Amino acid sequence: MLFSFENLHRHYLKCRRNKRNTHNALRFETRQELNLLELQAQLQDRTYRPTRSVCFFATRPKLREIFAADFRDRVVHHILVDYLERIWEPIFIHDSYACRKGKGVHAGVKRLQKFLRQASANGTCPVWYLQLDIRNYFMTIDKAILFRLLAAKIEDDDALWLTRLLVFHDCTENFVLRGNPGLKECIAPHKTLFNAPAGKGLPIGNLNSQFFANVYLNVLDQFVKHELKCRHYLRYCDDFVMLASSPDQLIEWKGRIELFLAEQLKLELNPIRTRLTPVSSGIDFLGYIVRRDYLLVRRRVVNHLKEKLHSYELQLVEQRDGVCRYYFDESVLDQLHATLSSYLGHFKLANTWNLWQSIWQSHSFLAVYFEWDEAGGKLLRKYKTPKGVVQVRQQYGYFRWRFPDAVLFFQVGRFYEFYSYWDTAVAGLLQLKPIDWNQRGVRFGFPIAQFNYYLGKLLQRQMSVLVIRQHGRYLAGIWEREPVCRYELGKLGE
Repeated sequence: MLFSFENLHRHYLKCRRNKRNTHNALRFETRQELNLLELQAQLQDRTYRPTRSVCFFATRPKLREIFAADFRDRVVHHILVDYLERIWEPIFIHDSYACRKGKGVHAGVKRLQKFLRQASANGTCPVWYLQLDIRNYFMTIDKAILFRLLAAKIEDDDALWLTRLLVFHDCTENFVLRGNPGLKECIAPHKTLFNAPAGKGLPIGNLNSQFFANVYLNVLDQFVKHELKCRHYLRYCDDFVMLASSPDQLIEWKGRIELFLAEQLKLELNPIRTRLTPVSSGIDFLGYIVRRDYLLVRRRVVNHLKEKLHSYELQLVEQRDGVCRYYFDESVLDQLHATLSSYLGHFKLANTWNLWQSIWQSHSFLAVYFEWDEAGGKLLRKYKTPKGVVQVRQQYGYFRWRFPDAVLFFQVGRFYEFYSYWDTAVAGLLQLKPIDWNQRGVRFGFPIAQFNYYLGKLLQRQMSVLVIRQHGRYLAGIWEREPVCRYELGKLGE
């Protein structure tokens, strides 16, 4: 049954992201089960109504208004979309790539590349492409038309009731605004649901909106494939591409599509985003410049990455009194790692080896915190102590391995200690006396109070110093230790 407890619980687990502590897990699960039983009762007696949404504004790649549904509403969205997908997935054309299982950006780009090879007979025949975009798509979707399309395929009364409720729900009537409220005034009037005509517009940010958007333009997909007989057609949300050997053919198709959209879906093409060009110049699609035999990353994507890296560098790196300080703020570094991993995932599909090498070299601060594993194509975090380290010497050895070009000031209690034979030369420069015997294997050390004195002596000799501090967290039988700052003399801006 659509509203069975088992079905609700399955989709609740899909939506839940944050894991709770083990000792709170039973209490948390019990509370959530009670909430699910209440939600189930509301769905079954049809008293359920969507609750307040959170409205905020995304600024990249452009300013957009986002409505995020409450958690319980997201569970309901998943239930309905799961039901509708079983009906609509066999109906959708193969070459619709937005928000579908097994599809996505990379699959769409690879498919377009395959189309280019097919249409041009591997580059032996001239081919043109027509790229079209719907003007202000999400804000102009007609809810009455959308519901008619959905209702025609729904046989379950509960699913039909819930579909009607979600399609015609107006999230602008009950919401809370988060983030910078000034952005609300900056967004173009035609880009906000607050100015949408009655009965028009879907909120960006909800799973059901994404699915409904695919259903709405499936009418166009069927028209292009079965009426226009366009063999090489591909769509991602409201951005679609058509290939043909003649520009006149594409111009004719464009005119018929404009008329069809206006009559059947009450939509318009965006003339600013319309392109009719030979494929030899490459197709700017989904963040890539797509050519028959290779891919490039869009310049805008690269510039956005460089802007973000500059912002992170300002947070992590500081130069004062001729000394460059690299701070190890773990929360910022984890965000930087996630950002880089996301861009690397995007770069991986394209021919970007030289591009990545250039970015890595021009942003040298990255090498302080990360190691680039070229063989695995991954970015390794040097500041994270791996699991299984259960001795102080193992901690020291790990950081000695990760930062071989720096002197480690490794805190143990009220001292900075040295454990490696390599430290003998450093100890000689600092005039430290060797420690004859110690259970932990300490070879040299000095009190924390003398930190500035010894740091100054090493910086005078152009040596880098990495400070490893002891935290008040007990981990695997020893105190947890993490890098806090790296010092170098006059490195920044050279």
